[in-house]
Amino acid sequence: MKNILLIGCGHMGESLMSRWSNSKNYTISVVDKKKYKILKNRNRNKKIKFFKSINNINDQKNFDFIIFATRPLELTHVLKELKNKNFNKKSIAISVIAGKKTEIFKNKILNINKIVRVMPNMPALIGEGVHCIYTNKSVNKKETKEIDKLFSLSGKTLFFNNEAFIDKATAVSGSGPGFIFHLIDIMEKSAVNLGFTKNTAKILINETFKGSLNLLNSNNTSAEKMVETVATRGGTTEAGIKKMKMHKVDKIFKQVFHAAYKRAKQQGKAK
Repeated sequence: MKNILLIGCGHMGESLMSRWSNSKNYTISVVDKKKYKILKNRNRNKKIKFFKSINNINDQKNFDFIIFATRPLELTHVLKELKNKNFNKKSIAISVIAGKKTEIFKNKILNINKIVRVMPNMPALIGEGVHCIYTNKSVNKKETKEIDKLFSLSGKTLFFNNEAFIDKATAVSGSGPGFIFHLIDIMEKSAVNLGFTKNTAKILINETFKGSLNLLNSNNTSAEKMVETVATRGGTTEAGIKKMKMHKVDKIFKQVFHAAYKRAKQQGKAK
């Protein structure tokens, strides 16, 4: 049985907590001053302990994983609160905070040398997230397997040797669901503009996204090749794709990812 301390429980923290709470392999303690009452009422039937402050936890050396899931701007305050807390030297600090590098945690928490950075995304809520993971050199192979096991409960895991890829993953997979939702919203509204009702447009676009992705995953081919397959010469798909190329949609998406990546790096520098 592994003991988890989750500090901060916003959308991402709660998504992960929800998946972990379904496993008998973990006990969970959550610290969230702002959402304490809401979280406690929402999870009455689950064996999760909720606290307003880390000071309300008696045995602070009892945790295997200390998960930081606060907002980036809240981390400095949290680390100040933890300054004199004496955690177990075997505990592993795991940050799921966008932009915040492992070096920020170094020497800020007593006894903690094992530091991990994870960038999950919102589909983790339904067990279909993707988690990009970087561990520092103090984390051994056995512990890496435990981290893999923990995050595999909410989706796929990808490990990187270079921490720089975590900021890049923040832009692609971390922010990606938001970009996809925005694109779906645009397509639904465009379908309504053609004369479909909102409900019909929603079904058409959502099912097209789902079916297209399933088809892509069922074939041992690239998305680029699939475009060539469906965009037959002189056809309707080709006409639409020509318009996308005319407006340089590919360049727009490069700019979208670069903007998100730039912001991730800025959050890492912010105090």
